[in-house]
Amino acid sequence: MCPCLHSFVCAYAISGNLTREKMRFCSARYQGRQISLLAALLVIAQSVAFTAAVSSSLLKRDVAAAAAASNAETMQNLSTHILDTTRGRPAPDVPVTLYVQSAAQSWTKVGTGITDADGRFRAFFAVGQPGLAKGVYKLHFEVGSYFRSRAVDSLYPFVEIVFKVQDPTQHYHIPLLLNPFGYSTYRGS
Repeated sequence: MCPCLHSFVCAYAISGNLTREKMRFCSARYQGRQISLLAALLVIAQSVAFTAAVSSSLLKRDVAAAAAASNAETMQNLSTHILDTTRGRPAPDVPVTLYVQSAAQSWTKVGTGITDADGRFRAFFAVGQPGLAKGVYKLHFEVGSYFRSRAVDSLYPFVEIVFKVQDPTQHYHIPLLLNPFGYSTYRGS
C-alpha cells in the first residue's frame, strides 16, 4: 500500500470505523490494483472528517483549559438569568450591576454588564478581582430599557435584588423572573 493511502486508512481505523478485516481487504484490493477511486476518496473523506473531529476536540479542550485558568485567577461565583415570563423567553440586553454593602450601610459598585442572548450574565468580577466574599450584595437590573425597546408598558424602571452571602465557596445564582407588572426571584443553582 502506498504510504499516503496507508496513513489515511490507519487514521480511519483509529476512529473505530474500519475493522482489521476491512483494512486487510482494502489493502489487498489496492495491491491488486482493483481498488476504485471512489473507495479511496471515501477513505480520504472519512479520514478528513476524523481529523476535523480530533481538531475540534482539541480546540474545545484548549478553550476549557483557558477558561479554567481564568476562573482560577478570578472566582466567578455569581451568575444571574432573566426570564421574561410574559413571553416565555430570556431577556437579552438588560444592564445589570452588582453592588456590595459597606459597614457604613452604603453601596459600592463591584461590576456591571449586559445579559446575553440567553438572558444570562456571569462576569461580574474583573480578572484578578476576588469573587463574592461574606456580606450583603445587591443586583440592580435596568428592566425599563428592556420593556421600552419592546414597546411594552411596565410598572418597574428597575428591579433590585438584595441577598446575603454566607459561604463564599458556594456559587450563587440569582435569577429574575420578570413581567411588566411583577417579578420574582429565588436562589438557583
